[in-house]
Amino acid sequence: MDSSEVCDQDSLRFDEACLRLRNEHEGQDAWLYWLSFDCAACPYTRIKHLAANSSPSVTIDTLRPSSLRVLDAEDPIEYLSAKNTSNVICELTPSLGQFGVYELSIQPEGCDFRVLTPPTYAYTELFVIFGVLIVVLLGLSSLKLLWHLCRKKCAKHQVDDATNQPVKRRVKAIDTVRGASTLLMIFVNDGSGGYKILEHATWNGLLLGDLVFPCFIWIMGMCIPVALAGQIKRMTPRVVILRGIIKRSVLLFLIGVSLNTAAAGAQLETIRIFGVLQRFSLTYLIVASTYLCLMSKRPVKSQSPMQREVQDIFMLLPQWCVMLAIVAVHCVLTFCLDVPGCPTGYLGPGGLHDDGKHYDCAGGAAGYIDRIVLKEPHLHYSATVYNSGPYDPEGILGTLTSTFHVFLGLHAGIIMMSYKDWKARVIRWLAWAAVFGCIGCALHFTNVIPVNKSLWSLSFVFVTTSFSLALLTACYLLVDVVNLWNGGPFRIPGMNPLLLYVGHMLCYQIFPFHWSIGNMESRGLRLLESVWCVGLWTVIAYVMHRLRVYITL
Repeated sequence: MDSSEVCDQDSLRFDEACLRLRNEHEGQDAWLYWLSFDCAACPYTRIKHLAANSSPSVTIDTLRPSSLRVLDAEDPIEYLSAKNTSNVICELTPSLGQFGVYELSIQPEGCDFRVLTPPTYAYTELFVIFGVLIVVLLGLSSLKLLWHLCRKKCAKHQVDDATNQPVKRRVKAIDTVRGASTLLMIFVNDGSGGYKILEHATWNGLLLGDLVFPCFIWIMGMCIPVALAGQIKRMTPRVVILRGIIKRSVLLFLIGVSLNTAAAGAQLETIRIFGVLQRFSLTYLIVASTYLCLMSKRPVKSQSPMQREVQDIFMLLPQWCVMLAIVAVHCVLTFCLDVPGCPTGYLGPGGLHDDGKHYDCAGGAAGYIDRIVLKEPHLHYSATVYNSGPYDPEGILGTLTSTFHVFLGLHAGIIMMSYKDWKARVIRWLAWAAVFGCIGCALHFTNVIPVNKSLWSLSFVFVTTSFSLALLTACYLLVDVVNLWNGGPFRIPGMNPLLLYVGHMLCYQIFPFHWSIGNMESRGLRLLESVWCVGLWTVIAYVMHRLRVYITL
């Protein structure tokens, strides 16, 4: 929010509007208060003094809808509760758009709101650039198809005996979903082209950016039984496999901590301990080792037709018990832990939330545990409209529900391994997607456990797992069943996700991966730069695939 004496359309940035104010009261001052709908249960914030017969201006953020109040008060407070309606001259919820210029007149009988310059449409650049991108991709796909048809026609008289041998098919949909998650993660980390709606929800709720990380971590769980099955078939001792799981987890954690120092520096007193790769590390360690240690050494095939229909559940009964115990521990800590100065079971962001009554309670039990164990200097800090203190969205308590999240991905992998018929796989994936979606929505809309990525709430796990299952099923049908799509341009990047993620984190501010022109106040330029970054890493993935180079742990 920017207060200035004069603003016009030329001085605005995207997602900003100019509000010109006129106080036509004789000898009566007023104050303008503002409240973003993005700040749930927050008080109004004082932003402008309106002297009698004055005409100041103020720049308003149009990213989210907002409400305005004009207050007649001699000694106004900085924050005004929405429940307090005393001395209110007028209250309005105008529809403000970017680059729009508006006028608010304060008169003795009330307020008058007018549009001086209409706003512009916020998503023009998004549709144009992505439309061009889709046309280019379709053109490249057509050229590739023609090339393959020509090669097939030229080689129609050649016979290759190897083609008569059975070939084990790789499920391309897994790489496709993983690649889409990786590229979208790079796009979001690069700023989403300035479109905040493509990033993360401020607290409760779900935006496009909130689907990336859970889909990625869920796919990791799906690959665990496939990878371990290959080692077991090679008669690798379980102790050796477990040692490999621990080694990969330790390396992932160390790489994650190292990446935290890329931008903030390696000051040991303030280094962030947890992060994205650290969560991958811990959840992989718990889920993979649990699955390995509790899996039956001699799996017995079910004789009953009914048992065969649910053999994926019977195969994982011991693991399900462990995971449900982990979920129970999470719920007990979240809703029963006594947090000093905070209500028991608080799930809010603290700060200005609920009129600032729980200012130092960011994240409730999750935030309290992180502040006690990790200490505040080692937590992630991100200023939001709530004006709350440090809070780590990849903290300790959220690791428990993330572990359950990875296990649900593992269950999907067991379904793929247990049922070879594509119809059996699709039916089970969609059935579980419906079950998880209903549970997650019920928890969210009854406000028992709202969907929240920062807390990695249980409803968030169920809803995003439902999305991941539906996305995997769609990709599986298109790529592996009907062969209508080869998964491009996502499948190849999905075969080298660690290289792309670590690479883009290290090269975030390095040309040619990142560039800027002037002050980058054009949304089209920002979107073009983000698409360029994603495209460059996609090309790198294809080159590495051509060279048969894959970075794994």
